[in-house]
Amino acid sequence: MSTNREAGAGKTWSLAPPFRRAGAMGWIADLPTELHGLTDTNQEPYRSQLRLFENGRPLGPPHCLHETIERLGRGRYSFWQGVVYFSSADNSDPNVNGHAYAVALASARDVERLFEDVSASERAPWRKPERPLRCAVIGLGNRGLALAALAQSFAGVQIAWVVDRSEERIAESVKLFGNHVRGTTDVSEPLADSGIDIVFVTVPDHLHRSIAEPAFRAGKHVFLEKPLATNAADARAILAAWQESGRILQLGYVLRQAPFYEAIRAAVRAGVLGPVRIASLSEQLDVRHGASFMRRWHAQSSQSGGLMVHKASHDLDIICWLLETRPSTVSSFGGLDVFVGPPPAPFCSQCDRRPICPYVDTGLHERRTPAEAADPSAYGLDLCVFRTDKDIVDNQVVSFVLDNGVRGTFYLAMQGPRRGERRIALIGDDARLDGVFEVGRFTIAFTDPEREPLVWAIKGRGRGGHGGGDRITMIEFLNACAGRAPAPVVDAQEAIRGLIFALAAERARREEIVVRLEPGDFAVSG
Repeated sequence: MSTNREAGAGKTWSLAPPFRRAGAMGWIADLPTELHGLTDTNQEPYRSQLRLFENGRPLGPPHCLHETIERLGRGRYSFWQGVVYFSSADNSDPNVNGHAYAVALASARDVERLFEDVSASERAPWRKPERPLRCAVIGLGNRGLALAALAQSFAGVQIAWVVDRSEERIAESVKLFGNHVRGTTDVSEPLADSGIDIVFVTVPDHLHRSIAEPAFRAGKHVFLEKPLATNAADARAILAAWQESGRILQLGYVLRQAPFYEAIRAAVRAGVLGPVRIASLSEQLDVRHGASFMRRWHAQSSQSGGLMVHKASHDLDIICWLLETRPSTVSSFGGLDVFVGPPPAPFCSQCDRRPICPYVDTGLHERRTPAEAADPSAYGLDLCVFRTDKDIVDNQVVSFVLDNGVRGTFYLAMQGPRRGERRIALIGDDARLDGVFEVGRFTIAFTDPEREPLVWAIKGRGRGGHGGGDRITMIEFLNACAGRAPAPVVDAQEAIRGLIFALAAERARREEIVVRLEPGDFAVSG
Protein backbone atom coordinates (compact mmCIF):
# COMPACT_ATOMS: atom_id res chain seq x y z
CA MET A 1 0.00 0.00 0.00
CA SER A 2 1.49 3.34 -0.97
CA THR A 3 0.42 6.89 -1.66
CA ASN A 4 1.04 7.57 -5.31
CA ARG A 5 -0.52 10.91 -6.26
CA GLU A 6 -2.69 13.86 -5.26
CA ALA A 7 -6.21 13.93 -6.68
CA GLY A 8 -9.48 15.81 -6.22
CA ALA A 9 -10.32 15.71 -2.55
CA GLY A 10 -6.79 14.61 -1.58
CA LYS A 11 -4.49 11.62 -1.75
CA THR A 12 -4.97 8.48 -3.73
CA TRP A 13 -3.69 5.21 -2.26
CA SER A 14 -2.73 2.25 -4.39
CA LEU A 15 -3.60 -1.29 -3.34
CA ALA A 16 -1.01 -3.94 -4.00
CA PRO A 17 -1.36 -7.74 -3.86
CA PRO A 18 -1.43 -10.19 -2.28
CA PHE A 19 -5.16 -9.92 -1.55
CA ARG A 20 -6.91 -12.43 0.70
CA ARG A 21 -9.84 -14.39 -0.70
CA ALA A 22 -13.28 -13.91 0.85
CA GLY A 23 -15.89 -16.33 -0.50
CA ALA A 24 -16.35 -17.17 -4.16
CA MET A 25 -15.91 -13.69 -5.65
CA GLY A 26 -14.62 -11.48 -2.82
CA TRP A 27 -11.19 -10.30 -1.71
CA ILE A 28 -9.81 -8.37 1.27
CA ALA A 29 -7.10 -5.70 1.30
CA ASP A 30 -5.74 -3.92 4.36
CA LEU A 31 -6.00 -0.14 4.48
CA PRO A 32 -3.39 2.24 5.86
CA THR A 33 -4.02 3.42 9.39
CA GLU A 34 -4.91 6.95 8.25
CA LEU A 35 -8.01 5.59 6.46
CA HIS A 36 -9.37 3.51 9.32
CA GLY A 37 -11.47 6.40 10.60
CA LEU A 38 -13.06 6.91 7.17
CA THR A 39 -14.66 3.48 6.75
CA ASP A 40 -18.24 2.36 7.38
CA THR A 41 -19.21 1.13 10.84
CA ASN A 42 -22.10 -0.76 12.39
CA GLN A 43 -23.50 2.53 13.65
CA GLU A 44 -23.01 4.34 10.31
CA PRO A 45 -22.97 1.73 7.53
CA TYR A 46 -23.12 4.32 4.71
CA ARG A 47 -20.83 7.05 5.98
CA SER A 48 -17.62 6.29 4.05
CA GLN A 49 -16.69 8.63 1.21
CA LEU A 50 -13.81 6.40 0.16
CA ARG A 51 -14.09 5.07 -3.39
CA LEU A 52 -12.39 2.13 -5.08
CA PHE A 53 -11.02 2.28 -8.63
CA GLU A 54 -9.87 -0.40 -11.06
CA ASN A 55 -7.53 0.84 -13.80
CA GLY A 56 -8.75 4.36 -13.04
CA ARG A 57 -12.46 3.54 -13.43
CA PRO A 58 -14.81 3.46 -10.41
CA LEU A 59 -16.02 0.13 -9.13
CA GLY A 60 -19.28 -0.23 -7.24
CA PRO A 61 -21.72 -0.08 -5.74
CA PRO A 62 -20.09 0.78 -2.41
CA HIS A 63 -21.40 -0.11 1.07
CA CYS A 64 -22.39 -3.64 -0.03
CA LEU A 65 -23.08 -6.49 2.34
CA HIS A 66 -20.02 -8.69 2.60
CA GLU A 67 -22.10 -11.76 1.79
CA THR A 68 -23.24 -10.11 -1.44
CA ILE A 69 -19.67 -9.20 -2.40
CA GLU A 70 -18.54 -12.75 -1.75
CA ARG A 71 -21.42 -14.34 -3.69
CA LEU A 72 -21.90 -12.00 -6.66
CA GLY A 73 -18.80 -9.78 -6.95
CA ARG A 74 -18.88 -7.70 -10.14
CA GLY A 75 -17.19 -4.63 -8.64
CA ARG A 76 -19.12 -4.48 -5.36
CA TYR A 77 -17.14 -3.32 -2.34
CA SER A 78 -17.26 -2.14 1.27
CA PHE A 79 -14.75 -0.14 3.29
CA TRP A 80 -15.04 -1.64 6.74
CA GLN A 81 -12.99 -1.16 9.91
CA GLY A 82 -9.48 -1.14 8.52
CA VAL A 83 -9.97 -3.20 5.37
CA VAL A 84 -11.80 -3.09 2.06
CA TYR A 85 -13.90 -6.06 1.02
CA PHE A 86 -14.03 -5.90 -2.79
CA SER A 87 -14.40 -7.73 -6.09
CA SER A 88 -13.05 -7.06 -9.56
CA ALA A 89 -15.37 -5.79 -12.31
CA ASP A 90 -15.22 -9.09 -14.20
CA ASN A 91 -14.81 -11.34 -11.13
CA SER A 92 -11.24 -12.22 -12.08
CA ASP A 93 -8.54 -12.77 -9.45
CA PRO A 94 -7.04 -9.33 -8.62
CA ASN A 95 -3.81 -11.01 -7.60
CA VAL A 96 -3.11 -12.08 -11.19
CA ASN A 97 -5.40 -10.11 -13.55
CA GLY A 98 -2.90 -7.29 -14.03
CA HIS A 99 -5.36 -4.55 -13.03
CA ALA A 100 -4.39 -1.61 -10.84
CA TYR A 101 -6.51 -0.87 -7.78
CA ALA A 102 -6.60 2.43 -5.92
CA VAL A 103 -8.54 4.17 -3.16
CA ALA A 104 -9.52 7.85 -3.21
CA LEU A 105 -11.88 10.23 -1.47
CA ALA A 106 -14.93 11.18 -3.51
CA SER A 107 -15.09 14.72 -4.86
CA ALA A 108 -17.45 16.78 -7.01
CA ARG A 109 -14.96 16.66 -9.88
CA ASP A 110 -14.86 12.88 -9.62
CA VAL A 111 -18.62 12.86 -10.25
CA GLU A 112 -18.31 15.13 -13.28
CA ARG A 113 -15.51 12.96 -14.65
CA LEU A 114 -17.63 9.90 -14.04
CA PHE A 115 -20.39 11.33 -16.26
CA GLU A 116 -17.87 12.31 -18.90
CA ASP A 117 -16.54 8.75 -18.94
CA VAL A 118 -20.03 7.29 -19.41
CA SER A 119 -20.94 9.78 -22.14
CA ALA A 120 -17.78 9.12 -24.08
CA SER A 121 -17.35 5.42 -23.35
CA GLU A 122 -17.15 2.98 -26.24
CA ARG A 123 -17.77 -0.73 -26.11
CA ALA A 124 -15.23 -3.08 -27.60
CA PRO A 125 -15.32 -2.01 -31.26
CA TRP A 126 -16.72 -4.44 -33.76
CA ARG A 127 -14.37 -5.99 -36.28
CA LYS A 128 -15.11 -8.67 -38.82
CA PRO A 129 -14.56 -12.13 -37.29
CA GLU A 130 -12.29 -14.65 -38.96
CA ARG A 131 -15.30 -16.87 -39.58
CA PRO A 132 -18.77 -15.40 -40.28
CA LEU A 133 -21.35 -15.63 -37.54
CA ARG A 134 -24.41 -17.29 -39.11
CA CYS A 135 -27.79 -16.51 -37.61
CA ALA A 136 -31.33 -17.81 -37.63
CA VAL A 137 -34.20 -15.44 -36.91
CA ILE A 138 -37.31 -17.11 -35.51
CA GLY A 139 -40.32 -14.81 -35.57
CA LEU A 140 -40.47 -12.26 -38.40
CA GLY A 141 -42.52 -9.51 -36.82
CA ASN A 142 -41.44 -5.92 -36.40
CA ARG A 143 -38.95 -6.60 -33.59
CA GLY A 144 -37.48 -9.71 -35.19
CA LEU A 145 -36.75 -7.98 -38.48
CA ALA A 146 -35.33 -4.92 -36.73
CA LEU A 147 -32.88 -7.03 -34.71
CA ALA A 148 -31.98 -9.09 -37.78
CA ALA A 149 -31.24 -5.97 -39.83
CA LEU A 150 -29.15 -4.56 -37.00
CA ALA A 151 -27.17 -7.80 -36.64
CA GLN A 152 -26.48 -8.08 -40.38
CA SER A 153 -25.28 -4.47 -40.48
CA PHE A 154 -22.09 -5.69 -38.75
CA ALA A 155 -19.44 -7.06 -41.10
CA GLY A 156 -19.12 -10.81 -40.87
CA VAL A 157 -22.63 -11.44 -39.50
CA GLN A 158 -25.01 -13.25 -41.83
CA ILE A 159 -28.72 -13.99 -41.61
CA ALA A 160 -28.82 -17.60 -42.86
CA TRP A 161 -32.32 -18.77 -41.85
CA VAL A 162 -35.66 -17.05 -41.33
CA VAL A 163 -38.57 -18.83 -39.65
CA ASP A 164 -42.22 -17.85 -39.39
CA ARG A 165 -45.66 -19.41 -39.74
CA SER A 166 -46.40 -17.06 -42.68
CA GLU A 167 -45.00 -18.12 -46.05
CA GLU A 168 -45.50 -14.60 -47.36
CA ARG A 169 -43.53 -13.12 -44.47
CA ILE A 170 -40.73 -15.64 -45.10
CA ALA A 171 -40.57 -14.72 -48.80
CA GLU A 172 -40.41 -11.00 -47.95
CA SER A 173 -37.61 -11.60 -45.44
CA VAL A 174 -35.57 -13.64 -47.93
CA LYS A 175 -35.89 -10.75 -50.36
CA LEU A 176 -34.84 -8.33 -47.61
CA PHE A 177 -31.76 -10.20 -46.39
CA GLY A 178 -30.58 -11.86 -49.61
CA ASN A 179 -31.27 -14.90 -51.76
CA HIS A 180 -28.72 -16.93 -49.80
CA VAL A 181 -31.17 -16.98 -46.88
CA ARG A 182 -33.17 -20.14 -46.34
CA GLY A 183 -36.76 -19.88 -45.13
CA THR A 184 -38.96 -22.39 -43.34
CA THR A 185 -41.98 -22.76 -41.09
CA ASP A 186 -40.25 -25.61 -39.22
CA VAL A 187 -38.11 -24.43 -36.28
CA SER A 188 -36.23 -27.71 -36.13
CA GLU A 189 -34.51 -27.11 -39.48
CA PRO A 190 -32.21 -24.22 -38.48
CA LEU A 191 -31.61 -25.81 -35.06
CA ALA A 192 -30.35 -28.93 -36.81
CA ASP A 193 -28.01 -26.87 -39.02
CA SER A 194 -24.53 -27.27 -37.50
CA GLY A 195 -23.41 -24.12 -39.29
CA ILE A 196 -25.78 -21.87 -37.33
CA ASP A 197 -24.10 -20.01 -34.46
CA ILE A 198 -26.87 -17.70 -33.22
CA VAL A 199 -30.64 -17.90 -32.85
CA PHE A 200 -32.75 -14.75 -32.40
CA VAL A 201 -35.98 -15.59 -30.57
CA THR A 202 -38.61 -12.95 -31.35
CA VAL A 203 -41.84 -14.95 -31.25
CA PRO A 204 -44.83 -14.11 -28.98
CA ASP A 205 -43.84 -14.31 -25.34
CA HIS A 206 -45.63 -17.53 -24.43
CA LEU A 207 -43.61 -19.38 -27.10
CA HIS A 208 -40.17 -18.34 -25.82
CA ARG A 209 -39.44 -21.61 -24.02
CA SER A 210 -40.46 -23.72 -27.03
CA ILE A 211 -37.72 -22.03 -29.07
CA ALA A 212 -35.00 -20.96 -26.63
CA GLU A 213 -34.71 -24.22 -24.70
CA PRO A 214 -34.15 -26.46 -27.77
CA ALA A 215 -31.85 -23.81 -29.26
CA PHE A 216 -29.54 -24.09 -26.25
CA ARG A 217 -29.84 -27.88 -26.36
CA ALA A 218 -28.69 -27.66 -29.99
CA GLY A 219 -25.60 -25.72 -28.93
CA LYS A 220 -26.64 -22.30 -30.26
CA HIS A 221 -26.06 -18.85 -28.77
CA VAL A 222 -29.41 -17.18 -28.11
CA PHE A 223 -30.65 -13.60 -28.21
CA LEU A 224 -33.97 -13.80 -26.37
CA GLU A 225 -36.35 -10.87 -26.61
CA LYS A 226 -37.86 -9.74 -23.31
CA PRO A 227 -39.63 -10.91 -21.26
CA LEU A 228 -37.69 -14.05 -20.46
CA ALA A 229 -41.01 -15.96 -20.43
CA THR A 230 -44.60 -15.50 -19.26
CA ASN A 231 -44.23 -17.69 -16.17
CA ALA A 232 -41.50 -18.70 -13.76
CA ALA A 233 -41.44 -22.39 -14.75
CA ASP A 234 -40.69 -21.60 -18.41
CA ALA A 235 -38.07 -19.03 -17.39
CA ARG A 236 -36.30 -21.53 -15.14
CA ALA A 237 -36.30 -24.16 -17.87
CA ILE A 238 -34.74 -21.71 -20.34
CA LEU A 239 -32.07 -20.63 -17.86
CA ALA A 240 -31.29 -24.22 -16.88
CA ALA A 241 -30.78 -25.12 -20.55
CA TRP A 242 -28.54 -22.07 -20.97
CA GLN A 243 -26.41 -22.96 -17.96
CA GLU A 244 -25.99 -26.55 -19.17
CA SER A 245 -25.13 -25.50 -22.72
CA GLY A 246 -22.17 -23.23 -22.00
CA ARG A 247 -23.46 -20.95 -24.77
CA ILE A 248 -24.02 -17.17 -24.73
CA LEU A 249 -27.37 -15.71 -23.66
CA GLN A 250 -28.40 -12.14 -24.32
CA LEU A 251 -31.73 -10.84 -23.03
CA GLY A 252 -33.72 -8.09 -24.69
CA TYR A 253 -33.48 -5.88 -21.59
CA VAL A 254 -31.81 -3.27 -23.76
CA LEU A 255 -32.40 -0.40 -21.34
CA ARG A 256 -29.47 -1.76 -19.31
CA GLN A 257 -27.14 -0.77 -22.14
CA ALA A 258 -28.70 2.63 -22.82
CA PRO A 259 -26.20 5.38 -21.87
CA PHE A 260 -28.92 7.22 -19.91
CA TYR A 261 -29.37 4.36 -17.46
CA GLU A 262 -25.69 3.45 -17.46
CA ALA A 263 -24.89 6.99 -16.28
CA ILE A 264 -27.49 6.72 -13.51
CA ARG A 265 -26.06 3.39 -12.41
CA ALA A 266 -22.56 4.86 -12.39
CA ALA A 267 -23.78 7.69 -10.14
CA VAL A 268 -25.46 5.24 -7.76
CA ARG A 269 -22.41 2.99 -7.70
CA ALA A 270 -20.12 5.91 -6.96
CA GLY A 271 -22.28 6.90 -4.00
CA VAL A 272 -23.16 10.31 -5.46
CA LEU A 273 -26.68 10.17 -4.04
CA GLY A 274 -25.66 8.66 -0.75
CA PRO A 275 -27.75 5.70 0.40
CA VAL A 276 -30.80 5.56 -1.88
CA ARG A 277 -34.05 5.43 0.10
CA ILE A 278 -36.80 6.04 -2.49
CA ALA A 279 -37.16 5.06 -6.15
CA SER A 280 -40.01 6.26 -8.36
CA LEU A 281 -40.32 5.25 -12.01
CA SER A 282 -43.06 5.47 -14.60
CA GLU A 283 -43.83 4.62 -18.21
CA GLN A 284 -46.58 6.36 -20.11
CA LEU A 285 -47.30 5.32 -23.70
CA ASP A 286 -48.82 7.64 -26.26
CA VAL A 287 -52.43 6.76 -26.92
CA ARG A 288 -51.94 5.01 -30.29
CA HIS A 289 -49.10 2.92 -28.98
CA GLY A 290 -51.19 1.97 -25.96
CA ALA A 291 -54.18 1.14 -28.15
CA SER A 292 -52.09 -1.18 -30.34
CA PHE A 293 -51.64 -3.60 -27.43
CA MET A 294 -55.43 -3.88 -27.12
CA ARG A 295 -55.81 -5.32 -30.63
CA ARG A 296 -52.67 -7.45 -30.88
CA TRP A 297 -51.88 -10.82 -29.27
CA HIS A 298 -50.74 -8.98 -26.14
CA ALA A 299 -54.40 -8.46 -25.17
CA GLN A 300 -54.53 -12.08 -24.01
CA SER A 301 -52.51 -12.58 -20.83
CA SER A 302 -52.15 -16.27 -21.73
CA GLN A 303 -49.87 -15.09 -24.54
CA SER A 304 -48.24 -11.99 -23.05
CA GLY A 305 -48.34 -12.63 -19.30
CA GLY A 306 -50.11 -9.26 -19.01
CA LEU A 307 -48.62 -5.87 -19.76
CA MET A 308 -46.71 -5.73 -16.49
CA VAL A 309 -44.81 -8.80 -17.76
CA HIS A 310 -44.58 -7.97 -21.44
CA LYS A 311 -44.10 -4.21 -21.34
CA ALA A 312 -43.09 -3.19 -17.84
CA SER A 313 -40.58 -5.99 -17.30
CA HIS A 314 -38.20 -3.53 -18.99
CA ASP A 315 -38.78 -1.06 -16.18
CA LEU A 316 -38.92 -3.49 -13.26
CA ASP A 317 -35.69 -5.08 -14.47
CA ILE A 318 -34.00 -1.68 -14.70
CA ILE A 319 -34.99 -0.83 -11.11
CA CYS A 320 -33.21 -3.97 -9.92
CA TRP A 321 -30.26 -3.41 -12.25
CA LEU A 322 -29.71 0.22 -11.25
CA LEU A 323 -29.77 -0.56 -7.52
CA GLU A 324 -28.22 -4.04 -7.87
CA THR A 325 -30.80 -5.78 -5.75
CA ARG A 326 -34.11 -7.61 -6.03
CA PRO A 327 -37.67 -7.07 -4.77
CA SER A 328 -38.79 -8.43 -1.42
CA THR A 329 -42.34 -7.06 -1.05
CA VAL A 330 -44.75 -6.12 -3.85
CA SER A 331 -48.28 -4.73 -3.98
CA SER A 332 -50.17 -3.51 -7.02
CA PHE A 333 -53.45 -2.01 -8.20
CA GLY A 334 -54.71 -1.60 -11.74
CA GLY A 335 -57.67 -1.77 -14.05
CA LEU A 336 -59.12 -1.49 -17.51
CA ASP A 337 -60.66 1.99 -17.50
CA VAL A 338 -60.00 3.50 -20.93
CA PHE A 339 -60.32 0.67 -23.45
CA VAL A 340 -63.62 -0.58 -22.07
CA GLY A 341 -67.16 -0.44 -23.42
CA PRO A 342 -69.20 -2.03 -26.18
CA PRO A 343 -67.23 -2.29 -29.46
CA PRO A 344 -69.02 -0.28 -32.18
CA ALA A 345 -67.77 -2.83 -34.75
CA PRO A 346 -65.55 -5.93 -34.72
CA PHE A 347 -62.89 -4.31 -36.94
CA CYS A 348 -61.73 -0.79 -37.66
CA SER A 349 -62.35 -1.27 -41.38
CA GLN A 350 -66.05 -1.91 -40.65
CA CYS A 351 -66.54 0.97 -38.17
CA ASP A 352 -68.35 4.20 -39.02
CA ARG A 353 -66.47 5.97 -36.18
CA ARG A 354 -63.13 5.37 -37.84
CA PRO A 355 -62.63 9.00 -39.02
CA ILE A 356 -62.93 10.37 -35.46
CA CYS A 357 -61.62 7.48 -33.34
CA PRO A 358 -58.33 8.31 -31.54
CA TYR A 359 -57.56 4.58 -31.38
CA VAL A 360 -57.94 3.78 -35.07
CA ASP A 361 -55.67 1.03 -36.40
CA THR A 362 -52.50 2.26 -38.10
CA GLY A 363 -50.41 -0.91 -37.99
CA LEU A 364 -48.14 0.75 -35.43
CA HIS A 365 -45.29 -1.48 -34.20
CA GLU A 366 -46.25 -4.19 -36.68
CA ARG A 367 -44.56 -5.44 -39.85
CA ARG A 368 -47.48 -6.33 -42.10
CA THR A 369 -47.12 -8.08 -45.41
CA PRO A 370 -48.68 -6.46 -48.48
CA ALA A 371 -51.68 -8.78 -48.21
CA GLU A 372 -52.13 -7.99 -44.50
CA ALA A 373 -51.82 -4.26 -45.15
CA ALA A 374 -54.38 -4.43 -47.96
CA ASP A 375 -57.00 -6.21 -45.85
CA PRO A 376 -56.03 -6.30 -42.15
CA SER A 377 -59.51 -7.46 -41.15
CA ALA A 378 -59.10 -10.69 -43.09
CA TYR A 379 -56.11 -11.49 -40.88
CA GLY A 380 -57.71 -10.28 -37.64
CA LEU A 381 -55.22 -7.42 -37.29
CA ASP A 382 -57.43 -4.34 -36.93
CA LEU A 383 -59.63 -5.59 -34.11
CA CYS A 384 -61.55 -2.97 -32.20
CA VAL A 385 -59.68 -1.93 -29.06
CA PHE A 386 -62.96 -2.28 -27.14
CA ARG A 387 -63.06 -6.00 -27.90
CA THR A 388 -64.51 -7.91 -24.97
CA ASP A 389 -62.18 -10.93 -25.00
CA LYS A 390 -59.10 -9.11 -23.68
CA ASP A 391 -57.98 -9.59 -20.07
CA ILE A 392 -55.20 -7.03 -19.64
CA VAL A 393 -55.31 -3.65 -17.91
CA ASP A 394 -54.56 -0.19 -19.32
CA ASN A 395 -53.20 1.33 -16.11
CA GLN A 396 -51.37 -0.18 -13.17
CA VAL A 397 -49.48 1.04 -10.11
CA VAL A 398 -46.87 -1.00 -8.24
CA SER A 399 -45.52 -0.31 -4.75
CA PHE A 400 -42.49 -2.24 -3.61
CA VAL A 401 -39.71 -2.72 -1.10
CA LEU A 402 -36.37 -3.93 -2.40
CA ASP A 403 -34.05 -6.36 -0.64
CA ASN A 404 -31.68 -3.51 0.25
CA GLY A 405 -34.47 -1.55 1.98
CA VAL A 406 -35.24 0.89 -0.85
CA ARG A 407 -38.96 1.68 -1.13
CA GLY A 408 -40.53 2.70 -4.38
CA THR A 409 -43.32 2.95 -6.90
CA PHE A 410 -43.82 2.32 -10.59
CA TYR A 411 -46.80 3.07 -12.78
CA LEU A 412 -47.70 2.06 -16.33
CA ALA A 413 -50.28 4.06 -18.27
CA MET A 414 -51.40 3.30 -21.83
CA GLN A 415 -53.02 6.61 -22.80
CA GLY A 416 -50.47 9.42 -22.90
CA PRO A 417 -51.32 12.51 -24.95
CA ARG A 418 -48.33 12.94 -27.25
CA ARG A 419 -45.36 10.66 -26.83
CA GLY A 420 -44.12 7.72 -24.83
CA GLU A 421 -42.18 8.79 -21.77
CA ARG A 422 -40.17 7.05 -19.07
CA ARG A 423 -39.40 9.07 -15.94
CA ILE A 424 -37.19 8.24 -12.97
CA ALA A 425 -36.53 9.77 -9.57
CA LEU A 426 -34.07 8.43 -7.01
CA ILE A 427 -33.87 10.05 -3.58
CA GLY A 428 -30.81 9.49 -1.44
CA ASP A 429 -29.47 10.98 1.77
CA ASP A 430 -27.12 13.29 -0.13
CA ALA A 431 -28.95 14.07 -3.37
CA ARG A 432 -31.99 13.57 -5.56
CA LEU A 433 -31.85 12.45 -9.20
CA ASP A 434 -34.63 13.26 -11.70
CA GLY A 435 -34.58 12.31 -15.37
CA VAL A 436 -36.58 11.64 -18.53
CA PHE A 437 -35.29 8.82 -20.73
CA GLU A 438 -36.67 10.13 -24.03
CA VAL A 439 -35.04 13.51 -23.43
CA GLY A 440 -31.76 11.77 -22.54
CA ARG A 441 -31.13 14.01 -19.56
CA PHE A 442 -31.14 13.86 -15.77
CA THR A 443 -30.30 16.29 -12.97
CA ILE A 444 -28.79 15.63 -9.55
CA ALA A 445 -29.68 18.18 -6.88
CA PHE A 446 -27.67 17.96 -3.65
CA THR A 447 -28.94 18.39 -0.10
CA ASP A 448 -25.84 20.48 0.55
CA PRO A 449 -26.94 24.01 -0.51
CA GLU A 450 -23.34 24.92 -1.35
CA ARG A 451 -23.16 22.31 -4.15
CA GLU A 452 -24.34 23.19 -7.63
CA PRO A 453 -26.68 20.67 -9.32
CA LEU A 454 -25.11 18.29 -11.80
CA VAL A 455 -26.67 17.68 -15.21
CA TRP A 456 -26.04 14.72 -17.49
CA ALA A 457 -27.27 14.75 -21.09
CA ILE A 458 -26.62 12.28 -23.86
CA LYS A 459 -24.45 13.62 -26.65
CA GLY A 460 -25.39 13.28 -30.31
CA ARG A 461 -28.66 12.45 -31.99
CA GLY A 462 -27.78 9.16 -33.69
CA ARG A 463 -28.54 7.08 -30.64
CA GLY A 464 -30.66 4.39 -32.28
CA GLY A 465 -33.40 2.29 -30.77
CA HIS A 466 -34.08 2.44 -27.01
CA GLY A 467 -31.78 5.39 -26.50
CA GLY A 468 -28.80 3.58 -28.04
CA GLY A 469 -29.44 0.43 -26.04
CA ASP A 470 -30.28 -1.75 -29.07
CA ARG A 471 -26.95 -1.23 -30.81
CA ILE A 472 -24.82 -1.55 -27.67
CA THR A 473 -26.68 -4.70 -26.62
CA MET A 474 -26.09 -6.22 -30.05
CA ILE A 475 -22.37 -5.37 -30.09
CA GLU A 476 -21.87 -6.90 -26.64
CA PHE A 477 -23.69 -10.06 -27.71
CA LEU A 478 -21.90 -10.50 -31.04
CA ASN A 479 -18.48 -9.87 -29.51
CA ALA A 480 -19.20 -12.49 -26.85
CA CYS A 481 -20.36 -14.97 -29.52
CA ALA A 482 -17.13 -14.30 -31.43
CA GLY A 483 -15.18 -15.21 -28.28
CA ARG A 484 -13.58 -11.82 -27.73
CA ALA A 485 -15.71 -10.31 -24.95
CA PRO A 486 -17.19 -11.50 -21.66
CA ALA A 487 -20.65 -13.04 -21.69
CA PRO A 488 -23.24 -10.28 -21.16
CA VAL A 489 -25.36 -12.48 -18.88
CA VAL A 490 -23.58 -14.56 -16.24
CA ASP A 491 -25.97 -14.70 -13.28
CA ALA A 492 -29.25 -16.62 -13.65
CA GLN A 493 -30.82 -14.92 -10.65
CA GLU A 494 -30.04 -11.51 -12.12
CA ALA A 495 -31.60 -12.66 -15.39
CA ILE A 496 -34.86 -13.82 -13.80
CA ARG A 497 -35.47 -11.15 -11.17
CA GLY A 498 -37.25 -8.66 -13.46
CA LEU A 499 -39.73 -11.35 -14.50
CA ILE A 500 -40.29 -12.51 -10.91
CA PHE A 501 -40.90 -8.86 -9.98
CA ALA A 502 -43.48 -8.47 -12.77
CA LEU A 503 -45.21 -11.76 -11.96
CA ALA A 504 -45.45 -10.72 -8.30
CA ALA A 505 -47.03 -7.41 -9.35
CA GLU A 506 -49.58 -9.22 -11.52
CA ARG A 507 -50.43 -11.64 -8.73
CA ALA A 508 -50.74 -8.79 -6.21
CA ARG A 509 -53.14 -6.94 -8.52
CA ARG A 510 -55.29 -9.95 -9.37
CA GLU A 511 -55.54 -11.35 -5.85
CA GLU A 512 -55.49 -8.00 -4.04
CA ILE A 513 -52.71 -9.13 -1.72
CA VAL A 514 -49.20 -8.11 -0.73
CA VAL A 515 -46.70 -10.57 -2.21
CA ARG A 516 -43.60 -11.32 -0.16
CA LEU A 517 -40.69 -12.78 -2.10
CA GLU A 518 -38.02 -15.03 -0.64
CA PRO A 519 -34.52 -15.79 -2.00
CA GLY A 520 -35.79 -19.15 -3.23
CA ASP A 521 -38.24 -17.43 -5.56
CA PHE A 522 -35.28 -16.28 -7.66
CA ALA A 523 -33.55 -19.69 -7.70
CA VAL A 524 -33.26 -21.38 -11.07
CA SER A 525 -32.70 -24.94 -9.87
CA GLY A 526 -32.82 -26.93 -6.67
